[in-house]
Amino acid sequence: LKRFVFAMILVLSSVGAASHAEDFKVMFDCGDIGVEARRILERLRREEARLDRREKELQRRENELKILQVEVDKKLEEWKALHSELDRMLTRKTQMEAEKVKRLSKIYQKRDPAEAAASLAAMDKNLAVSILSMMRDKYAGRILDNMQQETAVDYSTAMGRLGP
Repeated sequence: LKRFVFAMILVLSSVGAASHAEDFKVMFDCGDIGVEARRILERLRREEARLDRREKELQRRENELKILQVEVDKKLEEWKALHSELDRMLTRKTQMEAEKVKRLSKIYQKRDPAEAAASLAAMDKNLAVSILSMMRDKYAGRILDNMQQETAVDYSTAMGRLGP
């Protein structure tokens, strides 16, 4: 009988049957099973305890990850909302700038071409090109005619590269 029990313990320990240790506790408590069998049983008990601790640690980590996932999702939603708001603000800014450039183009269109040319040549090139591009071709041409040739070519080239 001892040999049979010993063989069962070896088989169970080799297939990772730590959870079966309690099933055989009654069998082992029935009599002297030998020193080696007790050692194997004790190893099975220790392994079962180690696996229980590991399972609890994994469960704790899983709970932490769930909490972090909720926080990340919340931050992502906040970021998306801020991104949308920023897009709306940039669109509004672009519209306001376009309106201002349109008003400036009307103002410069009414000025004397020589004075308008001098003013546009002195300001930021991108703004000047935007103003010229918003004017009627006839007035923009008169202003460019009153600029130095190099500046007029530079502004004309820039106007030709503007997107729709």
